[in-house]
Amino acid sequence: MIRILSGFTGPGGSTVAFCNLVNLFNNNGMKACLYGPHEWEGINCDFKREEPLINTDDTVIYHFRKPPDSRCAKLILSTHETEVFPINGIEGLKYDAVHLVSEFQKEWQGVDGTVIPNVITKYKSIPRHGRQSKVVGIIGSIDQNKRVHKSIQRALEEGHDDIRIYGNITDGTYFSTEVLPLLGEKVSYRGVSSDMQAVYDTITDVYHSPKLETFNLIIAECKYANVNYHGDEGNDTQAEYWDDEKILESWKKLILE
Repeated sequence: MIRILSGFTGPGGSTVAFCNLVNLFNNNGMKACLYGPHEWEGINCDFKREEPLINTDDTVIYHFRKPPDSRCAKLILSTHETEVFPINGIEGLKYDAVHLVSEFQKEWQGVDGTVIPNVITKYKSIPRHGRQSKVVGIIGSIDQNKRVHKSIQRALEEGHDDIRIYGNITDGTYFSTEVLPLLGEKVSYRGVSSDMQAVYDTITDVYHSPKLETFNLIIAECKYANVNYHGDEGNDTQAEYWDDEKILESWKKLILE
């Protein structure tokens, strides 16, 4: 059994990535489940809001939390972060292996680990030919790192008049001071969506301006959904994107070695 334990399972990129990974495992005969403290409609994989009973033959992947005390066959620390979870700066971590999502992140963390990119949600593409109106989406957690205000400003400067923000407000102060003043006739906050396929069906363009991002899920999702992506190239960390087969084989190797 593969048990993925995350300290955060609310709306956000890491939750999406772990749901996709659990589904990849289960669809290929590797029984897996995600465990965490936050349950919401966007979780679309086998999930339990509890601390699991770990068996000695389990593989445990843990993220954004302290490791479990129980013995297991393989203990893997999976990190998707930089500043908010510096591996060398946190006491009490233990692991048999470390998983990271990009070479940039591995270099930043300064640890010996295995890079396996995230599984991408393959949203369906709809025909967009002949569509007159442009609808901009700004997708992701709303905090200083994602710089939602910058995406809004860029979209407004380029003449867009229907800008829709989707995401979890993870920094209320930032939202109140930097985003809220920009809301109005042309800019609206739509909350957290549990149906991102419907969101991608509605929008034509995405603006994304993160300060620092270990793995950009949005750019790959836009490619599948046939949505125009407008990124901040100065902050592109050049993550790699692998097909599901390569990701699965790399995880099998990491678990078994």
